[in-house]
Amino acid sequence: SVVSGSPFVEGATVTVAGAALLQRLAGAVTRVRASILSSQVDLQGPLSKQGFVAATVSCEVEQPALQQLLYDLEAGMPFLLIDQLVVQAPAVAASAPNGSGPGKLRVLISVSGQWQGAR
Repeated sequence: SVVSGSPFVEGATVTVAGAALLQRLAGAVTRVRASILSSQVDLQGPLSKQGFVAATVSCEVEQPALQQLLYDLEAGMPFLLIDQLVVQAPAVAASAPNGSGPGKLRVLISVSGQWQGAR
């Protein structure tokens, strides 16, 4: 199947583009039934002068869903680059104190996408 949509992060301003990027990232995370722990948008990172915006999400995800999440981010539109992926294995305890249960990975994922600016 052909993926449709713009390869660029859309937004009239860099702030709106950052919000759109975070919405895209959060949508991909929730589609695999993962829990978002925190999120952050970086509009002034090292690549911002080249027209890129970045976002980071910390989440808990089941191990089989991690590959689906990465595929969604890499194969969908807008075109996103995975800048950082940190995966922490679940604790050995039978259940986590926060109720997340065994088997969930803690994942920190940072992505960036190119923003063309206002048209």
